[in-house]
Amino acid sequence: MELIETSDDDIESRVRATQIQAVVRLTPLCVAVNLLNVVIICTVFWRTISYWALCSWGLIVLSANTASLCNWWRTRNDLAPARASERAILRAAQQASFLALLWVFPLVVFINLATAEQQMFLMVVTTGMICAGGFALSTVQKAGVAFPLVLGVGAAIALIRSDLSVAVPLSIMLVLYVLIVVVSVINASRTFSARIRAELYAENQNQIISLLLRDFEENTADVLWETDSQSYLRQTSKKFAELMGFSRQALKGKNFQKIIEQNQLSLKEALKDKAVTALSHLSAALNEGQGFRDLKLPVQVSGQVRWWSLTAKPMIAGGWRGVISDVTAIHEAQHHIWQMAHYDAVTGLYNRHKFQKTVEIGIAETRGGHWSCAVLYIDLDKFKIINDTLGHSFGDRMLSIVGQRMQRQIRGQDLLARIGGDEFGIVLRRIDSPNEAIGAAQRILKALERPCDVDGVTVPVNACIGIAVAPSDGVNTDLLLKHADLALYSAKSQGTGVYRCYIKSMGVKVEKRLRIEQALKEALEKKSLHVVFQPQQQLDSTQITGFEALARWHHPELGEVPPDIFISVAEECGLIQELGAWVLSEVCRQMSYWPESIMVAVNLSPLQLLEKNFVEQALNELAKNNVNPHRLEFEITESLLLNDTVLMLNKLQELRASGIRIALDDFGTGYSAMAYLRRFPFDTLKIDRSFIHEITAHADALAIVVAIIEMAHALNISVVAEGIEDQETLNLMRQNKCDVAQGFFISRPLALIDIKKYLNSQCDSFVLN
Repeated sequence: MELIETSDDDIESRVRATQIQAVVRLTPLCVAVNLLNVVIICTVFWRTISYWALCSWGLIVLSANTASLCNWWRTRNDLAPARASERAILRAAQQASFLALLWVFPLVVFINLATAEQQMFLMVVTTGMICAGGFALSTVQKAGVAFPLVLGVGAAIALIRSDLSVAVPLSIMLVLYVLIVVVSVINASRTFSARIRAELYAENQNQIISLLLRDFEENTADVLWETDSQSYLRQTSKKFAELMGFSRQALKGKNFQKIIEQNQLSLKEALKDKAVTALSHLSAALNEGQGFRDLKLPVQVSGQVRWWSLTAKPMIAGGWRGVISDVTAIHEAQHHIWQMAHYDAVTGLYNRHKFQKTVEIGIAETRGGHWSCAVLYIDLDKFKIINDTLGHSFGDRMLSIVGQRMQRQIRGQDLLARIGGDEFGIVLRRIDSPNEAIGAAQRILKALERPCDVDGVTVPVNACIGIAVAPSDGVNTDLLLKHADLALYSAKSQGTGVYRCYIKSMGVKVEKRLRIEQALKEALEKKSLHVVFQPQQQLDSTQITGFEALARWHHPELGEVPPDIFISVAEECGLIQELGAWVLSEVCRQMSYWPESIMVAVNLSPLQLLEKNFVEQALNELAKNNVNPHRLEFEITESLLLNDTVLMLNKLQELRASGIRIALDDFGTGYSAMAYLRRFPFDTLKIDRSFIHEITAHADALAIVVAIIEMAHALNISVVAEGIEDQETLNLMRQNKCDVAQGFFISRPLALIDIKKYLNSQCDSFVLN
């Protein structure tokens, strides 16, 4: 693309041409006024002045004006010159001066021969000519100044030479008036020139913008569009016509909204509501004159459903200019990610995330007192043995068959989800009594009594079911699910093929939780917990560049307490700040002995961020141990962002501004996490292990992971794949440009004493404390 730059000299020559044309357009009027004045003066002085002098002067003025008029007549239909030289301006000034001298003549010659009335008449005409001529020529400054100046000075001289008793005062007043006219002409000329100059610069900028927009359209997938204030297309390009599915001729003069509406007529019913809503938003924005960005709408072009993203803003001169982007591929990728976030890849059923959201809705519906909502937890018996014996592929197909059987036993408005492993969940909304939940459990157990035939291999299927009903067994999601889990635990303790409804005596498990809480308080006081570090490997170099710090707890009586249990207890009983502060202190202390190249990631609880001085405490801990902030990375989950968006994002921004890195953990488990990738500049994105485990067996899972990697890299975000458990998965991640890998295949979490060997293999020197 070549841009034609306009120099200042070129602009000035175009300004001069415009100035001259402004004067030329007034030629007929000026000639008419001059000739009228000649006729009137000749009439007034016909009996006073010599006929020969009067006629000679009149013929000269007539000739000069006739020449100007003829020149105007010859060129009136010609294209006006786009540029003019300084000489053209000078000629205009000379012509103005000559014309002024012609009007000085009757003053000098006639004034002493005239009567008092005729002298007054001459001065009135002269004054009028000074003012009218000056302003008629004001666009050309030199001409506009020359005419009144020459005529005014000549008139003043004529007055002084006259025998009038007030000649001198009149001359002085005339000179002052001439100066006022000259100053006014100069100001008017400058204003006119400035406006023309601004218009020319704006025109030049518009040309450059048009070239850039044309180049943009030719070299990108986006398409430009422009309409008038009534939404009628002003111009259409070949790409625009192809996108719309019409010829350029067919689009000429068409209404932009009507074209989009026409492209939505063939959409399926499932998309029509979205299409109507998007079109109404577009119409409202255009009608209100409000710019808009990334307005997505579905259309059907050439038999294919496409998704467009519209961005536009109103133009100052009226109308709209915008861009249409075909975001079909992005929409489909987001839809796939949404599918992965809400559906189970193995069974095609809903997943835990969707299950929990539906439970929340079901509980909300019980608040009117008309309905109940039941949650059923189903656990398959001995599935792990079947899975380990016959293989994961066999187990996956068996889970799909079991899911189909259970789906047939519930109503269309109910939800069945795979919670994880061999556990399923059902939400029965708007039931009249707990008996409906019991009936569903009985039907499911009956349907699962038949053995399952997979690829000619028959295996028995049995299950246990736990039931909790809202509002009697809980009025919030966590409590209801907890009671359903307690009921399932009770059912499993009774044998196989059993269902149990929650009763309060099942709260023995709660007692154990209280015991864990008390033991955790003592452990924090005695500092009997410890931190292990799981290595993170840079895939392009196979070097260990960092660790994830993980808290561990071994109790003399409780044994090895799983992190998800004691962390959950810490959050519930208010110990998470103390636990988090201890972990951070241990990590910073250890990092002070490690090489600068080693980074450590620490999991961050939402409750920690709610602490008023958390950022200050974290920075103080780093400073105390002389650790550079960029070596520390806080891992957060989507749930943290959803708790209090403004507060959380502000705290995260503050942390990141101090140099601490921020990672988004478990990416892909919630669709709304996509929005935060744009709103907050994460340093790292950790793909959830549930995706990673599926990529070797399911092509769609691999496609989603690759899409996530490419999207993250486009946003300049590093990607960590966690849960790497075999060489094949590691190779796939390396092939698809994942940055960092973490998992048991690389290394299990290491105690401090074992890290020395690891770091010694990576660094020349290392001191272990």
